Amino acid sequence: MLPSLDGFEVCRILRRQSNIPILMLTARGEEVDRVVGLELGADDYVTKPFNMRELLARVRNMLRRSSTPALESSPGDDEVIRSGNLKIDLASHSITLDDEDLAVKPREFSLISLLAANRGRAFTRDQILERLWGHDYIGDSRTVDVHIRWLREKIEPEPSQPRRIVTIRGVGYRFDG
Repeated sequence: MLPSLDGFEVCRILRRQSNIPILMLTARGEEVDRVVGLELGADDYVTKPFNMRELLARVRNMLRRSSTPALESSPGDDEVIRSGNLKIDLASHSITLDDEDLAVKPREFSLISLLAANRGRAFTRDQILERLWGHDYIGDSRTVDVHIRWLREKIEPEPSQPRRIVTIRGVGYRFDG
């Protein structure tokens, strides 16, 4: 029990102010409580009593999945990722290539933001699906491939020979910029 705020309120406040991983450890184990906690922004939800090894595995998993985006900041820029002539503005949800705005769908923007903020790190299809589509996604993992293809057509000079979003055979995708 928290002295002045309940865990849901703490989660709501943290999520509004930060993108840090949030694991809720609580005695509230009803399905509705778990759903509310996750919808408020918790990355995981564990009920008491809990197994310590499972808790440690969940924490390690959250830490592995989380990373601090490599962002460039300059006066007037707020959370901008640059790669040559490509500019991804996280604050305004916009992408420009050669100073021209690109029309991208929200999921495409989320995908390129994830990859570009973790430049050099390979993501599997399952990791991308979990982060962008959510734990409960039921569908074909090839949807990631389709979104990657659409992005490549928009940002790569030669989409069939990508230099920014590269395929790591047997693994998934990586943003090399």
